[in-house]
Formats: sequence, C-alpha cells, structure tokens
Amino acid sequence: MTKSSDDTIEIDLSFPPTQPPSVDPAVLRRAMKYGQKARLVFPARLFWDVEAELRRGWIKKGETTEWDWVRAAVLAGFDLDSINDD
Repeated sequence: MTKSSDDTIEIDLSFPPTQPPSVDPAVLRRAMKYGQKARLVFPARLFWDVEAELRRGWIKKGETTEWDWVRAAVLAGFDLDSINDD
C-alpha cells in the first residue's frame, strides 16, 4: 500500500488468491466423514460450539487443506444425523 501526493491510497491487488480454484473431492469426502465421526464424540453439542476443537483436530490429523476450504463439508457431515432425524 502506498500513498501518493494527492492523498489517495493505492492497494496492490496482485497477490495470489487464498483459495484454490477447486478442492479435491477426496478431501471433501474425508472432511464430511470427519464431521460424521465428530458428531459421535459431541452428540449433544452444536457445530458452532465445537468448531474450534474440530478445526484443531483437522490440523492435528495431518490434513493440509485449510479449514476454511473444508468447513462446509465438515458441517454437512456433523449435521447429517440431525437432518435425517427430521
């Protein structure tokens, strides 16, 4: 970011995007299964209440795909049983 003489700010937008164009479907399947297994560990909890723990667990199990890219798949797996109960 630089400041020019007329007090306007120029922002460099040439940095690479933080998200890949697509996430490997195998990673998304693992993320969904991870969410399903997490539901068994946290049966009476909401996803939002345990998300930080799930994120740490995702990283701890050696996954290299960023949490923000798989979060929706983990949530879908976590909520799958409650959807089927309706």
